[in-house]
Amino acid sequence: MKVLNLKIEALKTGMTLYEDLINSNGAIILKEGTMVDEYIIDKVKGHRIEKIKVKIRENNDSEELANIKSILNPSKVSDFRARYTEKVEEITYTIKKIGNGEFVDVQQIKKINKDIMVKFDTMGDVINYMNLVRPLDDYTYAHSLNVSLMAVIIARWIKLDEKYLDELATAGLLHDIGKTKIPQEIIAKPGKLTDEEFEIMKTHTIQGYRMLKNMPNATRMSMQVALMHHEKIDGTGYPIGALDNEIPLTVKIIELADIYDAMTSARVYRAKLCPFDVIKNLETQTYGKLDTHILMTFLNNIARSYIGDFVELSNGEIAELMFINPNRVWQPIVKSGSELIDLSKSNLEIMSIV
Repeated sequence: MKVLNLKIEALKTGMTLYEDLINSNGAIILKEGTMVDEYIIDKVKGHRIEKIKVKIRENNDSEELANIKSILNPSKVSDFRARYTEKVEEITYTIKKIGNGEFVDVQQIKKINKDIMVKFDTMGDVINYMNLVRPLDDYTYAHSLNVSLMAVIIARWIKLDEKYLDELATAGLLHDIGKTKIPQEIIAKPGKLTDEEFEIMKTHTIQGYRMLKNMPNATRMSMQVALMHHEKIDGTGYPIGALDNEIPLTVKIIELADIYDAMTSARVYRAKLCPFDVIKNLETQTYGKLDTHILMTFLNNIARSYIGDFVELSNGEIAELMFINPNRVWQPIVKSGSELIDLSKSNLEIMSIV
């Protein structure tokens, strides 16, 4: 058997629902196993549901359908969402206080993301839970928390000395502090910035550095990160145009975390990108601009963190991610029904993590 995640306009009579269909209020409107007919199609359209999972039998295949469910523990998802929301609120309050020139104890900032990290067995768990609970609003402050968490994960993957992790996490939380000095109409603009607006936006790096320089107990690492997290190793970044050996390792880590989170988050002007599209973009478009060792270590580990998850393919099939191709990490080997598909040798693409 195979599972297809179909747009409603592709739904046909005679198909069978793979799982209970739930509306936006959480109510079950159709039960698993329901046979689709014209009445069912009209009912689904009436609830403005965009996609629906159906099951089909493969030719000459008597294999029972695998139970496609998240490999993540539902109670942990709920717990993570509660703690994540609490921490976003904390960092929002803290950043606004600093932006207003009020005193903030750096030791208090260091505690913000610790509670999230300590309760998970692997770094991959944290990434998967983050992917599930990303907010659609308050992007600026959630982004600061995401970058801090991701920076710690990357640091552990490249085996950075553990004694630097608390300081790195704090620097991640504060990396965009200078944006509190940028006009809100530029921060929240639903579209591409003009050249003039972008020049104003770029000043958040210098403004952040100055703010932290005047903040009691702010570390040199936090100041460097605020100032340099948009530098590139080929000298094309800003505000300094620093080259590879002029950019501290911790800045390079947070820069990658910053780029990854920005690309995988929904923004006012676009939907979030699939992690495997982001992986492809990072490998093909940022090579020579980001530290090669950090980038390749990150790409291989981030891709492996999704092994065992289910993905939607470009033909609508739901497939399990089985193996990572080391030379083309964005095109893994997946299993749909009883078929193994090497995406590096196929026209199919991963559209989303299910």
